[in-house]
Amino acid sequence: MRALYQHAAFLLKSQFMASSQQQSLPPKSMHPANLLISLVLLLLTMTGCHGYVLQETPTTDGFHSKLPAPYTRAVVWGGRSDTVQSASTWLLKKGLLVVDQTKVLQAAADQKVSLSGYQYLETDVLRMAKLVGARLVVFSNAEVGSWEALDWSGGFPRSQRVHSATIALRAVDVNTGEIEWSGKAQSTERFSNIEEGISLLTCHALATAWGMRNPGSVAPENICPPGSGLMTTEGSRHQTTPAASTREILTPSMNN
Repeated sequence: MRALYQHAAFLLKSQFMASSQQQSLPPKSMHPANLLISLVLLLLTMTGCHGYVLQETPTTDGFHSKLPAPYTRAVVWGGRSDTVQSASTWLLKKGLLVVDQTKVLQAAADQKVSLSGYQYLETDVLRMAKLVGARLVVFSNAEVGSWEALDWSGGFPRSQRVHSATIALRAVDVNTGEIEWSGKAQSTERFSNIEEGISLLTCHALATAWGMRNPGSVAPENICPPGSGLMTTEGSRHQTTPAASTREILTPSMNN
């Protein structure tokens, strides 16, 4: 694909320079067949290029004092639904029983306890989670920055929304208030697919907390392959296309 793009770009550039140097020749002097081929190749390569793909391993930190047994009931609590969903899916794959947030909210409503938005007490969440039979509450926190950037992967500037994020999760025992495990992952490059990026970072944060990868910026490829965002079986591989070079500008905005 890159070779096709380079060939098309070369044809267009050559014809443009020739027409610029020879003022007597109008731009339409470019051979129609070459023009058509060049434009088609450019369109194909532009539609096939993807900038801002999250490929580098996120930087992580984490620990655990003990890990939950299979079938442990847990509530995942946080302000971003994508982070909650990613963490819930990961924990379900590890054998935990994840209690839906709606049950906790219903218990809170019955007890006339407010858990809406970001204005809530963690002790109230722990108490309501205990009422619905959960032993753990996994608190999730996501700090997401968003920018408008120029993507040059197609050869021409194109505005694209890109993001960076830090995902932190910690599991708290509803009976003792003890933090049993905690993990954090921070993106080292910007990405355009917010759902995939959040899922991938959540996976790395949890994998670090559970001791499945070491803290830092190095991890086995089969832990959280780019493009999946979820755990895979031992020995699986995932290949990605190298991200094209990009330039970014404009003003960042923060979304929690």
